[in-house]
This record gives sequence, C-alpha cells and structure tokens, in this order.
Amino acid sequence: MKKPFEGRFAGKVMILTGAALGIGEATALRAAQEGAKLVLVDKLEKEGEDILRRVKDLGAEAVFLHGDVSEESTCREMVELAVSTFGRLDIAINNAGIMGQPGRIVDVTKEQLDHTMANNFYSVFFSCKYEVIEFLKENHGGVILNVSSIAGLTGLPGNLPYSASKHAVNGLTKNVAIDYASKGIRVNSINPAGTTTPLTKAAYEYVKRHREQAIAAGMDPKEANSMAGLKRRSLIDREADPDEQASVMLFLVSDDASFLTAETIASDGGWTSF
Repeated sequence: MKKPFEGRFAGKVMILTGAALGIGEATALRAAQEGAKLVLVDKLEKEGEDILRRVKDLGAEAVFLHGDVSEESTCREMVELAVSTFGRLDIAINNAGIMGQPGRIVDVTKEQLDHTMANNFYSVFFSCKYEVIEFLKENHGGVILNVSSIAGLTGLPGNLPYSASKHAVNGLTKNVAIDYASKGIRVNSINPAGTTTPLTKAAYEYVKRHREQAIAAGMDPKEANSMAGLKRRSLIDREADPDEQASVMLFLVSDDASFLTAETIASDGGWTSF
C-alpha cells in the first residue's frame, strides 16, 4: 500500500460503492487510514462485511450497506445511512460496475445492453442524483468521483455495451459538474486502464475463451486476435496495482484537487495518449 496522508479526510464522511474487492477495497483501506468516516456499499455481502471489519481494525468509523446500486432504492438508502449514522455527507466515490457480456453490435441483445447499462450507468446516475440532493440540502458543497474506464474515452474492440456505458458515465460526469459548480459541488471521473483486479482477470479469461471458440468455429485467427484489442500495452508496460488507482482517486476527492471539476482523468499509464 502507498504511504497514507494521515488525517487528510479527518471528519469527512465518504460513500464508497463497489467497496468489497479490487480498486474499491484498496480505496477503502487507504481512506480508513486517512481518517474518513466510511459508508461502504456492495452487493457482495460476505466480502463487504470483511472489508468493513478490516477498515474498523484500522481505526475507522464505518458502516456497510449490502445492496445493489443498479437499484434506485439502494442509492437513496446509502445516502440516508450516511446522514443517519454520521450526520452529513462530504464525498462520494461511485466505483461499482461490471464488465458485462462483450459483443459487437450485430450480436448484442437489448437484454445484454440493458444489464450493462443498469450496472455501469444507471448505478452512477442514481448515486449522483441522491448525493447531489443531499449536498444541496446540507448547503456546504461536496465532491463526487465517478469511476469510468479508458473504454469511456476510446472504444474497445468487441465490447460495445461496456464502452457505451462508460462513455455515458463520462457524459453524466461533465453535465452534473456543469449544473452544480455554482453550488460548490465538484464532479470528476477517473478512467483506469487494466488494473490487477478480479474484474479484469474475469474479463481477460472471457476474451481468451471467446477467441478460442471463434477460431475453432472457423474465424480467421487474425480477426479473432483483434477481439483482445488492437493495442495491448500502455506506455508503462504493466497493469496498474489497485493501490495506484486508489491514490489517484483519493487525491481527486481531497482538498488538494479543489480546482478540478468536470474532468475525465485517465489513470492509464499513458494508454490513451497514443
């Protein structure tokens, strides 16, 4: 883990969705060390309870909400839980998301697209809605960070639902930032490239399996290989570590980033630069 900035979030109440694994897990642990009061949200109950225990072991005040943020009621409830437990809300990191089922436009069904949009876009839409309502009610500003992807800045071969959902997140981010800047609410997104997480591992395994099946069915190997992406490397020739993404995320929601809003930050090792 990167060295924490002791007391950076002292007295701050932070919602973190998708807190149980990967980037969310790393962010929760570091935020706990930096003094945040945490409302952790995840649909993985066992893993969520585990990260709750671990942040409390670090001395943090924290609660866990078992829920699915693709459902509007969960997003309303998590904000209510923050206020009823800690009396206020200062920061929200909307991190939850899925890879969904990759596919090209001729193969993707409405049901597949709806599932990915519900988990990647509507989850962020509902979260931002109730977070902004609370910020306006408290009238002291606030900070929102939406976790998008390099797929929200570029395209990814053979993965239309995911790319479309993440572009939508970035569009929403800019619009909410524009609409509420005058109220002291900052809204940014972070767009990671490949990071060593369970989600990334599952995505790689899916693409590999799908590519092998396509070749076995008679697809030209060159075309099948393009399903893994026309570009395979960032300038920093490795995957990111979850702690590295957490470092950028917590900077963006800290007072050190007080002049940043409506930004779509690429935390991608240079992936989108070429």
